[in-house]
This record gives sequence, structure tokens and C-alpha cells, in this order.
Amino acid sequence: MTRASGFGADARLKDRREFRQVFDTGRKAVGRWLILWSREGSAERGPRLGLSVSAKVGGAVRRNRLKRLLREAFRLHRSELPVGLELVAYPRPGCPWDTRADAERDLLGLLGKAGHLKP
Repeated sequence: MTRASGFGADARLKDRREFRQVFDTGRKAVGRWLILWSREGSAERGPRLGLSVSAKVGGAVRRNRLKRLLREAFRLHRSELPVGLELVAYPRPGCPWDTRADAERDLLGLLGKAGHLKP
């Protein structure tokens, strides 16, 4: 696995300040099961993802499952995203995803709606 295709520390938003910047200065795209905030960050970094999953979505097992699905969908399409893009994904309560394809469909739909997918 190459560094660009993984989901290491360089692909994550980590601290409160980074999340806050995306929430405060980013754009919001709303879907049926996912809310996505996006912001153009530093051009020195690749696209990065932060996850915010509320307890309203379900128990720990369900929340962790949704996070794994979103991370994998992001990892597979990271090379198609603009350099410096910072994202925060928030699955909504009642989110019914069972497979990566479900998460991928909603994530790519919102990325396209926000104009972040490369042609």
C-alpha cells in the first residue's frame, strides 16, 4: 500500500482546532444520511478526513462500524480529491449503512455536490 492510498496520520484531522477551522470556515453539504463540511486547507498536504459520530447514531459497535466504512470510502477515493482539502463527515441518526458501497455512495454524492471531485 502506498502512502497516498493509506489512511495514516497524514490523512486525518486530529485536534479540536483543526475540526473547528473546518466547521467555522468550511462549506456544508447535507445529504439524507450524511452531513459533510469541507474547506480548502494547506496545499502542502493531501486531502484529510475527520469524523464526528454522535451517540445518537447508536452504540459503540454501530458508531465504530460507520467510522470504518467512511474511512475506507475516503481512502479509496483520496487520490481523486484536491490537494489540501479538509473534510469532516457526520453520519446522521438512523444512518442505515451496512456496506462500504452505501457509505461510498453518500460520501461521493456530497463531494460531487460540493464540487470537490476531479473530473
